[in-house]
Amino acid sequence: MEFEVPFGKRTLSVSLPPETAVTILSPAEQGGLPLQEALKEGLGHPLGAESLDYFLKDCEHLLVLVNDLFRRTPTAQILRGLDPYLRNITQLGFLVATGLHPKPSPEDLKAIFGEYFERYRGRILSHDCDDDKQLVSFGKTSLGSEVNLHRLVCEASHILTISSVEPHYFSGFTGGRKMFLPGVSSRRATQNNHALALSERAQPLSLGGNPVHQDMEEALNFLGDKRIFSIQVVSANSENVQGCFCGDIREAFHSAVQKARQVFAREVEGRFDIVVAVVGPPLDKNLYQIQKSMEHAKMALKEGGIVILVSPCHQGIGNDEWLKLSEKFPSWEEVLTSSEEWNLGFHKLYRTAQLRSWAQIWGVTSLPSEILRRVYIEPKESLQKGLDDALSIMGRDCNLLVLMDAGHQVPVL
Repeated sequence: MEFEVPFGKRTLSVSLPPETAVTILSPAEQGGLPLQEALKEGLGHPLGAESLDYFLKDCEHLLVLVNDLFRRTPTAQILRGLDPYLRNITQLGFLVATGLHPKPSPEDLKAIFGEYFERYRGRILSHDCDDDKQLVSFGKTSLGSEVNLHRLVCEASHILTISSVEPHYFSGFTGGRKMFLPGVSSRRATQNNHALALSERAQPLSLGGNPVHQDMEEALNFLGDKRIFSIQVVSANSENVQGCFCGDIREAFHSAVQKARQVFAREVEGRFDIVVAVVGPPLDKNLYQIQKSMEHAKMALKEGGIVILVSPCHQGIGNDEWLKLSEKFPSWEEVLTSSEEWNLGFHKLYRTAQLRSWAQIWGVTSLPSEILRRVYIEPKESLQKGLDDALSIMGRDCNLLVLMDAGHQVPVL
């Protein structure tokens, strides 16, 4: 059997023997509605809230929270649909909810805001989790996270959030409450929240009993009666969207979650000896982001199996704190037995070590081999070489799953 997988701007061709049972899960069906039509439908039927017109009627100062480029939220297109609502608001500002991600470059901001970048460029700020002067303390959640949010959240009379909802490997789903924690929170708040990712309940598609999700919800409670209107889309990476949910941030989020389960959860019959996790944009940028694909792949992997991660990582390592931390732990076994104080990035090492304890993890990237080995991933010079080596271990008659969009597809038994 022969097939191709995307690898940045090119494709990788592979060939497998006929006795290997291969299952290929293509990206989610496109379908859906044109975005402007879906947005109009969502705004026309707000969930648990008044209409956007009514929401903005007495607005003195509107803050719009938007995602950075590590989410495929169609922000610019949504702003096009919101233009009639926003154009007459004099005190209007935008804050990019970067969380721990790098500050967007001017080119990144142009990509986020599209045709509206020039109009709003003087009103756009990007969150900096390390700038204490920009942060306001609210207190602590019951799980110990300090809630420190950007001062603009406090100063605005009204807040409009624009986000997308898709699976997330330890908070269950992106979107909704994540716009505040970690979106516009301090590094310490995010560190405390991410420490909860070590829980067995912190899994993709999981909200009930998930301490990471619970902590984010509690952080949102600190905003009390702050007026918030939320727009949350579910998109399978096409011109169309599968759903647009507007209104109360919690009701819109949970409605979007139901649709996201339908779009991104993919049923499979049993577990596989080998899972090839192909990482597509925007998660294929760096090593830090491909963890999500690894977590999705393991959902369908047999004990003793092999995960092969395929990602160009064309922007290198990304956030390198976890890579620096790995110097303390030359082997994955030392991570699992460590009693050191938890540091930011440890959750990535820990979850990788957990998987490594019962499976092999290989990587096909453009990164130096020594970098992959530092985070317990065995480098392979090509996908074909990786598959040949995997078949020599598992047998030519094994079964193999290919996730063509492993950053968003979640195989469910």
